[in-house]
Amino acid sequence: MITAKGPSLAVLSLNRGFQAVLVSEEAAGIGRAIAQIVRGDGWHEAKSSAVLVEAVIGWLGRDAVTPIGFYANGTGPVEALAKVGNHYMSGHGVDNEDDLIIRCCERHRGARFSQSRTEELDLSAPNSRFTMGTPFAQRAADRLAVLLAEELDPEIARVVLGA
Repeated sequence: MITAKGPSLAVLSLNRGFQAVLVSEEAAGIGRAIAQIVRGDGWHEAKSSAVLVEAVIGWLGRDAVTPIGFYANGTGPVEALAKVGNHYMSGHGVDNEDDLIIRCCERHRGARFSQSRTEELDLSAPNSRFTMGTPFAQRAADRLAVLLAEELDPEIARVVLGA
């Protein structure tokens, strides 16, 4: 019998807790304000993904998190992700390294697997698709980092994610 290897129970539990924080009333309000949308939580929007990555950095520490950009079809980054160990965190939850490009291509319809890639992203560099660099975005990232720390122990998260 062959079984498919999936994420561990600890990663699944952390993912549920992470997503619960993102859809909580306060965090969802922050996400909507950053994305400038009326419904949803806003963390799925490209404009908010850099803020979310900065919040994960504030929660887990700059030494544990690498900002990664997803480049669809060879164009500029369309989504920012937080790489922690062998896992990637975004407004969609926690993905493992093996499934990342496939999931990103599914999220960004029209992105071809063979023409898409991930690479390190400088969050301080100007980019019209993201909102980092403004005082409002930094306050939002700082507040979300506090919300994450209140609900999910950063030391446990670092161990679970392999940081």
